[in-house]
Amino acid sequence: MGPRKISKQILDSASGKLSDAVRSSTTAKAVSGVEDRLTANRLEKRLEDGTLRGVKIVVHRGWVADGVARILVRVVEAPDLPGASKIPYWDVLNENLKRHAVLAFPGVPVSVELGDAIAENETDRHGFAALLLPVPDLTPGWHEVTATVRSEEDPGTEYGSTGRILAPNPAAEFLVVSDIDDTVIRTGLDEGLTAFRRTVLGEAETRRSVPGMASLYRGLSRGPDGEQADQARPAFFYLSTGSWSFYEMLVQFLQLRGYPRGPLFLTDWGPTDRYVRRSGRQHKDQTLARLEEAYPDQQLILIGDSGQADPDIYTEFARANPGRTKLIMIIRAGDGSAENAAKWREAAPTLQEEGIPLHVIDDALQGVKVCQALGLCDDLAVEEVEVEIGAIF
Repeated sequence: MGPRKISKQILDSASGKLSDAVRSSTTAKAVSGVEDRLTANRLEKRLEDGTLRGVKIVVHRGWVADGVARILVRVVEAPDLPGASKIPYWDVLNENLKRHAVLAFPGVPVSVELGDAIAENETDRHGFAALLLPVPDLTPGWHEVTATVRSEEDPGTEYGSTGRILAPNPAAEFLVVSDIDDTVIRTGLDEGLTAFRRTVLGEAETRRSVPGMASLYRGLSRGPDGEQADQARPAFFYLSTGSWSFYEMLVQFLQLRGYPRGPLFLTDWGPTDRYVRRSGRQHKDQTLARLEEAYPDQQLILIGDSGQADPDIYTEFARANPGRTKLIMIIRAGDGSAENAAKWREAAPTLQEEGIPLHVIDDALQGVKVCQALGLCDDLAVEEVEVEIGAIF
């Protein structure tokens, strides 16, 4: 055995041991304990010196299934006001980094209301509260909910915020589940430093959309008959392994670029008592399983990119849930993932024979033509994608 193979074995062994240590509950409890003490110290110091800026309540877009709304609320310290630095990108970099270092308020009672329905829970160690709100007679569409936090030090003081929940139309033939990074927003996760630069130096107004995808999604929302009054529009869900810290920026980006509105499924990057590092693949697997169980009468359209594990995750989901997947569409993320895209494009015919409707596309124009051929969007969608990506000029 040559020295190179021996070195590789040593590195693989060390990497495996490090991974096991990171994933062990003992390490996780130790790290989470340190984080809890740091958070408590920060909060105590802010209260003592009077520098606590106030309370901010973030009500993430919720979704309804079986007459129950699932809502995630986070209670954190109010953000800094934006600066006016003369150094290029400094304020944006500062703001994006602070998203992850925000001071969360654990153990805070939170209530959410819609009409006569009320749900209550307490924030966890990272300031999140998951609430289940009974809404058995809610009509399809978007509805506004109110979240309230009452001060424990001063019971007469309360903080409030509003958010929205989506009740998907049961008459819709399918739901759309879309990845975010390099599927709708260009991040370059397969491009190393490019991904870092776009993540920490970009804001909603400057982030680049993947050309044509917003028009494609609007076409799926309209359906093959366009804007007919009886058209049951599908619900859209956006799925990412990214942090909840970027939630507000992502919502703003999707709105600015004209994507259909929908709930987001992101992740809490902080450690827990069970693990330090969370599995992005497990997050996506579990989210798809939740949606499949929540909407048993509707098929899913799954859209992702070739840069990460989306093709594996989606095809395994389709294989494990026969008949539940209407379409899997994988867009080539970039030159760094060209080999992976080619591999799945070659496998697509065999998978289609198996009943797994996988299509690998190079861009949104190819994607919208696939959707048009399957009767999922109208002719206008093709024209809009062409205009958006500049294909007709």
